[in-house]
Amino acid sequence: MNFNLTDAQRDWQSRASALAGALPARPPAHAVIRAAAEAGLLDAQTDLLGCVVAVQELARSSATAAVALALHWSVAAQDESGGLQLASVRQGSQVGAVALSSDDVPYEKGGRLSGTASWVAPLTPGGLAVVGARSDAGLLAGAVRLDAPGVTQDVVGTAALPGLVCGHLRFSRVPCEVLGPPEPFMVRARMLLAAAGLGMGHRALQESLAAAHGRTGHGAAGEQTVQGLLADAATELDAATLLTWTAAAATTPTLGGASKAKLAATDAAQRAVARATQVVGADSFCRGHIIEQLAQDVRALELFAGRTEALRESVALEELPR
Repeated sequence: MNFNLTDAQRDWQSRASALAGALPARPPAHAVIRAAAEAGLLDAQTDLLGCVVAVQELARSSATAAVALALHWSVAAQDESGGLQLASVRQGSQVGAVALSSDDVPYEKGGRLSGTASWVAPLTPGGLAVVGARSDAGLLAGAVRLDAPGVTQDVVGTAALPGLVCGHLRFSRVPCEVLGPPEPFMVRARMLLAAAGLGMGHRALQESLAAAHGRTGHGAAGEQTVQGLLADAATELDAATLLTWTAAAATTPTLGGASKAKLAATDAAQRAVARATQVVGADSFCRGHIIEQLAQDVRALELFAGRTEALRESVALEELPR
């Protein structure tokens, strides 16, 4: 797809590609962030589209690394005026986690956080989480150290995104640094997770193309069926990519735009993976096959930064007149 990326954005895309080759197969989040910092990929001044193309490129090789970096960037890219605790996240010495959208929302009162946040990631020793919480003034985002007294972690074992530790957090009057409204964090998280989905979808399409080229002896009807699956996947991924990149390149990215991007990208990616199982065939169901893993990884995207219903609500609030 032809899109006018700047030299700086293409540089980040190239750095992310190099980073993918330097990481282990199932990298823990702290290793991803440390390697990203060494590669110069934690510059808070980089625009959102530069982050998007980098995450998308990384996801082609490692969905786990791409999601870990997307969630960390959602925290690290906050303006330097927004939170003293975020300085270490911007430097890469502390891993940022996101707990902005869950069924359970904790309550903040007097600088203390109490309650539960579900599906938080990446959980790391000594990490920092940005938590969405209720307060007397409405919803807000607060920074909480994961090793602070009063924080309990319930780690959840998952088949998706191996190496990325996620789980539920319980707070009992935990010190919390109020950062302001959660929307800027949520915009970045949804946009960057959309990019991770696009990278996964393109990897599934790549595997489909490789399998199709390796086939011999199928008749015209079978060949046309495969071509149709490939064409549909490529079309939907390009459309979702254009929507995501355009939303990320906006002068002021919005929650509605980010929500559209995540809806379109995750849907296109899931369809691409489903079509890949048809093209690759029975091998795609074997334990350890890249398509088998992608089928689990791409579904996990719905757990973070807003499920489908919340995304649709954000789009409706922005697009539909009251």
